[in-house]
Amino acid sequence: MYLFRASLIAAPLLALAPAAIAQTAAPVVAQAPAAAYVLGPNDEIEVKVFGQPDMSYKTRIRADGTITAPYLGTVTAAGKTTGQLSDEMMQTFLRQKILSAPSINIEVTTFASKTVTVLGAVPTAGIYALDQPYSVAAMVAKAGGPRADGANTVILTRANGQVERIALTDAATAATRLVGPGDTVFVPNAEKVYVYGEVNRGGAFPVTPGMTFRQALALAEGPTLAGSTKRIEVRRGGKPLDKPTLDDAVQPEDVLVIKEKWF
Repeated sequence: MYLFRASLIAAPLLALAPAAIAQTAAPVVAQAPAAAYVLGPNDEIEVKVFGQPDMSYKTRIRADGTITAPYLGTVTAAGKTTGQLSDEMMQTFLRQKILSAPSINIEVTTFASKTVTVLGAVPTAGIYALDQPYSVAAMVAKAGGPRADGANTVILTRANGQVERIALTDAATAATRLVGPGDTVFVPNAEKVYVYGEVNRGGAFPVTPGMTFRQALALAEGPTLAGSTKRIEVRRGGKPLDKPTLDDAVQPEDVLVIKEKWF
């Protein structure tokens, strides 16, 4: 343990009154992402002691949740916010008379202890740090949003194994449901409806919530001149439906066939 004589402490530090110390430290607590984030093992932090550059350093939190801080020894960092850790270290400097008016700022340089995995039909699937609170919709957006072949729903698997299906079109849920450490967000491929026959652009099209066969036909650019919207066939599960209409709701894997007009 090293002790500094008061005469060796930088003048700016000596000039700080307790009220000034509080004013200097306040912005650290006010930083929303840092204040909300609880430190954990493998996070890397940068500790800056204002007016004492030789006492500033970067360090990674060990598996047991501790760091080795110059002049302070072993300090428990995990389970605390950066503001709480800096306040604790400043109090220790004061109590042990190492600095008379310490001002410490701590920032997270690498978020590693709390992550969410985003998989499936997104442009940039991967592991993302929970450096701040994220909703399901925000986390999908962070991965680039659903691809063109991606569904408008996600499968959220919690760290405890609980599984939930959330529609991205349900803004009230997707935008407010927060993800947590260890969660997995999976964007499946979009479910399809198939449109064939006398249409201008037959093929497979993504099924959207509430879609009707009329809307599916519109995606196929409508019937040809020889096609009849009154003569349609819908096959579901390999079997034809009885008297389908274009205003019926589509189900995934339905097949819509537009037949020729009777002349």
